[in-house]
Amino acid sequence: MIRTTKQQERAQKAYGCFSPEKNVGEDYRQFAKKFPALLHSCGLAQAVAFAQAKDKKAYLDDLATVMRIDDNNVLGNISRTVDLVEYQQITREAIECATWIKRYAEATEELGVKQEVPPEK
Repeated sequence: MIRTTKQQERAQKAYGCFSPEKNVGEDYRQFAKKFPALLHSCGLAQAVAFAQAKDKKAYLDDLATVMRIDDNNVLGNISRTVDLVEYQQITREAIECATWIKRYAEATEELGVKQEVPPEK
């Protein structure tokens, strides 16, 4: 029986955000690198509202996926409607998940990895 930690699950889901089929652009990487700090300083509700205003749907979709939430709109609604204790827990989870996405954004950028779709055989 193989057991995985929450961090390992987050890392695996975040790794999927940078698959070659997604062809992640530089704009996505830059936003991914800044978003955990935005979450930490502003909180989840304000950070999600900012991302929605800046039309960062792809990033919010990935964050929701890593957080195991079906839809990024649900993430925005949750962040505005839950009580304080649950808001703090969800914000902490969002910071952890956003940090994993940031790590992969930095790693693929530093290695000079080009996000190209492999040729079909």
